[in-house]
Amino acid sequence: GRGYDEFLLATATDLDEWWAEQYPLVYGKEYTPLQGKIYAAYPSRPGQLPGCGAPQTTYDEVSQFVAFYCGDGDFIIYDDGPDSLLTQLAQSFGPSTIGIVLAHEYGHAIQQRIGALNQRLDTITTEQQADCVAGAWAGRAFRGESPYVQFSDDDVRSGLIAMLEVRDPVGFDQSDPGGHGSGFDRVNAFQVGFLEGPARCAELIENPLPLVPNQFRTFEDQQAGGNAPLSFGDDGLLTFLPEDLNLYWAVELDAEVPGFDGLVVEANNSLSEVACDDLTGDFDNGVALCAVTDTVHINLPVATELHAQSQTFGDYSVGYLLGYAWAEAVQLAVGSGLEGEERQLMNDCLTGAWSNSVTPGRTGLPEPRAEGREASISPGDLDEAIRLLIRVGDSGADDDDLGTPFEKIYSFRTGVIGCLEACNLGA
Repeated sequence: GRGYDEFLLATATDLDEWWAEQYPLVYGKEYTPLQGKIYAAYPSRPGQLPGCGAPQTTYDEVSQFVAFYCGDGDFIIYDDGPDSLLTQLAQSFGPSTIGIVLAHEYGHAIQQRIGALNQRLDTITTEQQADCVAGAWAGRAFRGESPYVQFSDDDVRSGLIAMLEVRDPVGFDQSDPGGHGSGFDRVNAFQVGFLEGPARCAELIENPLPLVPNQFRTFEDQQAGGNAPLSFGDDGLLTFLPEDLNLYWAVELDAEVPGFDGLVVEANNSLSEVACDDLTGDFDNGVALCAVTDTVHINLPVATELHAQSQTFGDYSVGYLLGYAWAEAVQLAVGSGLEGEERQLMNDCLTGAWSNSVTPGRTGLPEPRAEGREASISPGDLDEAIRLLIRVGDSGADDDDLGTPFEKIYSFRTGVIGCLEACNLGA
């Protein structure tokens, strides 16, 4: 459908051959290829789609999903309508997005074969594993292991964007029926599969990956949509996040660098307003550090643009910029010898570690917390950070400046999930 037939055929062929190879290795049994077909659904094809528990599937039913797998008939249907999300993604970012969605649905076909779909598991568990499978296949295509499909850095970036586009809405409880996970959850599962392969994905049925909170904790936060004002007022981002960053790093670094006094924030409309001869960072991208004056210079027009896009970037994209500047100051304070891309990726990890400390989560806010540390991030904030990293990451693996979006998100996730220890700052 819609000009992607050849790519879809190549993807389906590769997925069948890949699983014929991997299924015996992972599950110890022979793989049974998909018994049904892969159907493209569009408005003029309402009566030619097989039913899943009914005589037929209507296009209106398909359009409620990006795609779905049906165990009763062992087939896959995807929405190929001109206005569908999948079509929009393919037109904007290329056919790799369709390939990743198809690989995800094959993950459900594997679950049917191992009996997981009959175990009454939470939807989020099977969806998480399918995201992992999609990532494992994308990794195969990226590493040149597929004779049919080859992925570039841009294709991997498109896969990350696809994970964000089909996330659960902010405020939705992922454990409810139909839960797929936040953008952070879905990217997490995708990257685990990409890096560790299908055998790791097989473990997620019994031992799922942890989820980040996606529900609002207070009525006030829900009313604000999780976005704090971009201001220096008492409830403004540019006041309470710097205060929290100073408290966090003063406590965490006290043993290594006693007397870490912290930083102050100055908002500037242009680089000409910045009074510093030795800036570290990229002011044009949003933030730079003047170590001599312990001042973080935030690019107000960039921050305002990000903050205004509350459905994509929002307040925590600005929070991430602040955290990144503090991370650079921390590396300077401890005498880090990292340079270039390695140094930038460490900043991503350190920002993730701080983000963990302000994420209400599975066991509450991390303890001990210094007196005065009351800041916490909202549902969807980690997704905003991921979108920012996709935006600012190097366009190709050969650039070696800031790290590719995949590398930056991986480093950030490492800090969020593993805390400061996982960053190995002193290693």
